[in-house]
Amino acid sequence: EAEAAPTPRRLSSDGWYRLKLARRLAGVAICLLATGLISHVALTTSYGQVIDTILMEGMMRSASQFEGFSTLITSIVSVPVMGVVGVIVALVAAARRRPTLAGRALGAVVGANITTQVLKDYILTRPNLGVTTGAGNSLPSGHTTVAVTLSLAFIVVAPQWFRSPAAWIGWAWTSLMGVSVMMEGWHRPSDVITAALIAGAWALALSPIERRPRHGAKVQRVMVWASLGLIVIALLATGAAMWGFSMSAASPGSGYGFEDFLQIRPWRSRVLGVAAVAWVSAVCGLIMHEVDRLAGE
Repeated sequence: EAEAAPTPRRLSSDGWYRLKLARRLAGVAICLLATGLISHVALTTSYGQVIDTILMEGMMRSASQFEGFSTLITSIVSVPVMGVVGVIVALVAAARRRPTLAGRALGAVVGANITTQVLKDYILTRPNLGVTTGAGNSLPSGHTTVAVTLSLAFIVVAPQWFRSPAAWIGWAWTSLMGVSVMMEGWHRPSDVITAALIAGAWALALSPIERRPRHGAKVQRVMVWASLGLIVIALLATGAAMWGFSMSAASPGSGYGFEDFLQIRPWRSRVLGVAAVAWVSAVCGLIMHEVDRLAGE
């Protein structure tokens, strides 16, 4: 007699799959909650506006000699470039005979970028609380959203031998973009971080959970520990630079509000620049790691 066909195993009965799914849902929830919390503090509280703005101003002052480099990085993000990258993502997925991967990856790109623009243009506002200049809301960062979503799309469609390198390349690229828009004075750290979190939420929601051996799985742990180390550096640098700060140091109309305060002790700008880079790089690294982790044992 013909051998009976095996009964397909339900994913819900797989403990490994349930653990991965729980981690995915927790990651999406954390990204959304962190976006809401950071947006509230950075936009609607006096101290949040101060910390956010002084980190950007310190970044601008400490990295002014790299203005040409930051201009080059920010100029790369454009509609034609997005179109080219989208085609490449689709071609890689087609070459792997997995067209649904392209749909998932590009769906996350479109969803995250629409979310960013709707939040920035129609929902979020930045009230003038008298502690910084009256610059309007720029949260979340559109440039950063594009960079993060395209990097995550490459991670999703990459074959197993290139997925880990794609995560590291994406980490470096998104960090450079986030730092560059701060150097240009276009965005504050909260703008960049919330953009990365929104992109991460969409990617975690749509990326497939895959069970397959991968090259570079051990390197995943290096990325997460490096990101956690950057958070420690960011906390220490922010605390050191803001030590002894008084809200009376803010002087709207002078630069972004803290030019006089930063000129008294120039070292503060350098330390704030280190803190801003560490905050942005840490968040981008953790998001790249979590999306990368969805594929692999």
